[in-house]
Amino acid sequence: MYQVLLVDDEPLILTGIQSMINWEDYDCVITDKASNGKQALEKMEKSMPDIVITDIKMPVMTGIEFMQECRDRGYDTVFILLTNLEEFSLAKSALALGAADYLVKMEMTQEMMGNSLKRATEMCNQKRILTDKIPHREFHPKDVKQTATGFFRDILEKAGNLSDEFRKKWQEPVEKMELEQLYENGVLMWIRPYKDRDLFENVSEDDRKEMLDYAQSLMEQFMNRIHSGCCTLVWKRMGILAILPGQNRTEKYYRDTGKKICNILEDYFGCQTLVAISAPMEDIWGGSKRALSQIKKIQEFYYYHSNEPVVLVSDVEAHFWEERHARHDTFDISFLKKDLRQALVQQDKEKVNSVFEELSALFTEFHPAREQVVNACANLYYFFLSYVEEDALIKEEMPYPSVVMEILLECFTLKAHTRWLLKFGSWVGNTMENFHRGSKTDKIVEAAKEYVRENYGEKLTLAAIASKIGISQGYLSSVFKKQTGGNLNDYINQMKIEKAKELLEKHEYMMYEISDMLGFENPYYFSKVFKKLTGITPSEYEMHRAAQN
Repeated sequence: MYQVLLVDDEPLILTGIQSMINWEDYDCVITDKASNGKQALEKMEKSMPDIVITDIKMPVMTGIEFMQECRDRGYDTVFILLTNLEEFSLAKSALALGAADYLVKMEMTQEMMGNSLKRATEMCNQKRILTDKIPHREFHPKDVKQTATGFFRDILEKAGNLSDEFRKKWQEPVEKMELEQLYENGVLMWIRPYKDRDLFENVSEDDRKEMLDYAQSLMEQFMNRIHSGCCTLVWKRMGILAILPGQNRTEKYYRDTGKKICNILEDYFGCQTLVAISAPMEDIWGGSKRALSQIKKIQEFYYYHSNEPVVLVSDVEAHFWEERHARHDTFDISFLKKDLRQALVQQDKEKVNSVFEELSALFTEFHPAREQVVNACANLYYFFLSYVEEDALIKEEMPYPSVVMEILLECFTLKAHTRWLLKFGSWVGNTMENFHRGSKTDKIVEAAKEYVRENYGEKLTLAAIASKIGISQGYLSSVFKKQTGGNLNDYINQMKIEKAKELLEKHEYMMYEISDMLGFENPYYFSKVFKKLTGITPSEYEMHRAAQN
């Protein structure tokens, strides 16, 4: 029987939950109750339950604080959270900490409680299976994970090329923590989130690190809900490697897990994700090298075949490698540069676009190597940069070459490179046309501001506003900055955040509702922009205004 601890500050709720179902039908028994998180911790120190069902909002110590303290102490208890509708964002935080489920009190039924208990007992059962697999441990599971993470990071960074010194360093810890038994037939999972950037969008290293660290935290919690003993690490500042213990799972299981990962990252960050999965590793020493090699092959395959987000090594077809060997060593675009020069001299926008469309078609037809695609795109950028060398106004709009190269190197699929190429071609054509037109900049800036004021609830971009006004986005960006001293994206965010303040002061909306009303991609990005401009989070601002009133 699984032991259950109930925690809620309302006695009627405790009584109602206790009498809602026949607990023995779910192989569970209620062993104790508590009225707040602090009291629950004291009870757990005396008798550790398998499952805790706790309210989120309680005096003394909230359910989130209680759960976090349990995680910090290394308690492996499974949690189910009880919440009110207005606490939805807190429930999501609890899921990030590894809760099995959350239930809305006013909507809770016997069936919902039963389904949540089934999920919780399944997680408990997995933890027991893992413990039975290695029965003689005299150390904390946290030590196992820390040792495993350090070992796999070290061995993967060395690409499996193991020296005697390396084996000497890790032999004793591996034997002590019994990692060979735990990860026998384990798999390597590469989780690579990616998102198309705007044409010349520059993403700082701090922003990239923050996003990946948060994504790793989400994956750590999610994977340990379904795979006890899984360890994760940020890899090459691009994605997350997860090493899953061997549990003889089917291919369908890994595909379904991969799809869930894609959905989680899309919900939180609005991004696409590749989930690449190796074959089972025969052992953790030589098997790690083979698994990493398989991940690299999958990633190369995905560059050209990105329709399915979850790819197993068995999906990489044999003809792909034949196609790879048949590629030419060079990919010459010199003839296109001649055509582009002629189109620029004639200031012919249609001819400019046709050059970029022709190169895009060549990418699709011949599938050149990724490095050749990057070089071809960079060549056209540098060609245009040299062409406008004497035109200070246009050159001012050109980003630093390092920014362009960073964007091109981050493009993860041939489709992404092609989209960037066509955007760049359109930008070149519009820029050449508009910088010689002599538009009245003050009217352009006012038209842009007016459009933002009237459409602040939409997802506004520089490209969309420029299209509505009828000019190129490069020209709009340039004249807006010259007239106002700031860039248009900052103005858009300022307008949105001012409207957000008005909505927050009404105390009528959830954060995700305000995020949707103002056209932000997701609540995470809304909170990030709000804090950047005001110094505090939306929730902190709402509480501060409520206290003032």
